[in-house]
Amino acid sequence: MSKKKNKANKLGDDISKDLLINDNDLDAEWSEQGSRFFYYAEAHAEALHTKDIKKSKMDYVYATMYSSIKKDWEKIFDTKPTEPAIKEHIYSTDKYKKAERAFINATKDANLMLAAKQAFEHRKKALENKVSLRIGGFYSEPRNKVKDIQTLQMRKDQKTGLKKGQRP
Repeated sequence: MSKKKNKANKLGDDISKDLLINDNDLDAEWSEQGSRFFYYAEAHAEALHTKDIKKSKMDYVYATMYSSIKKDWEKIFDTKPTEPAIKEHIYSTDKYKKAERAFINATKDANLMLAAKQAFEHRKKALENKVSLRIGGFYSEPRNKVKDIQTLQMRKDQKTGLKKGQRP
């Protein structure tokens, strides 16, 4: 496996670990949410910056090669080339292919960081829902509803009996 694939897999593993929520320590999870989101938002901005630089370099390679070919076309072509022939020649060179591959990889990295940033927005919503469930008693001990109804009815009967002057 190549180093780039290992790096991408490690990054994906790191993101996955950072997205996990410890249900037993929601307070700490909330405390860390903002800094985790900012970390990936900043990484996304850096990835976009790198992508823009790679695009610029690719455009520069194209422009310099185009200019050179227009000036000295006789070194490459037998007859004066058409615009499509010049483009095809540039696109087939190793120098351009390398610049294009770097741009494509930078685009992939920027997209991965965007996905990570969006995942942390979803994580925030998940934290909100988990806290709401906790407050609402979703994680409380299981209860016997029939027994609860019987207990409520017994208490109601006791209160009714006390109002009528009866002893419980």
